[in-house]
Amino acid sequence: MEGHVKRPMNAFMVWSCGERQKLAQQNPTMQNTEISKLLGCRWKSLTEDEKRPFFQEAQRLKTLHREKYPNYKYQPRRRAKVPQRSGALQPAVTSTKLYNLLQWDRNPHTITYRQDWTRAAHLSSKNQQSFYCQPVDIPTGNPLQQRLLQDQRQLKQQLQHEFQHQRQQELFPHSSSQTRGWWVFS
Repeated sequence: MEGHVKRPMNAFMVWSCGERQKLAQQNPTMQNTEISKLLGCRWKSLTEDEKRPFFQEAQRLKTLHREKYPNYKYQPRRRAKVPQRSGALQPAVTSTKLYNLLQWDRNPHTITYRQDWTRAAHLSSKNQQSFYCQPVDIPTGNPLQQRLLQDQRQLKQQLQHEFQHQRQQELFPHSSSQTRGWWVFS
């Protein structure tokens, strides 16, 4: 695209350029979306002192950019609207929600927690952070959708079981499976 001037990189972008290459080389089968998620978690875990050089470099790049393009004004390009078909189901919305439900097999970070909410969990070695997204609205008219709801319920049960197991491991880290949950005195 001729005449298009890119924005200067922010501190995260400066840091992630090198880190992304390292991760991609260490994990050649990892998808770029997964690398991005991992980079985001790692960036959040850095201290302010660790981030400081990247903020300084970003400021330097911003100053150079301002000198090189004094009349630059950020103007995001709007995407062209795609006309939607009329009808009961709107494919863009429904297919996205169905796609997200089917991602459990490929991405364990997005799981269905309740029938009407999606729970996105980002697990780290330090703690488990989670947040809730918008309700999942799935019509139940056809067999595929009914199967998805059934799978959703099974995943909910599996999640609850795994959560209880993980919680027990946190509370009783040295107990065996036979004595878990019971106090043993010798």
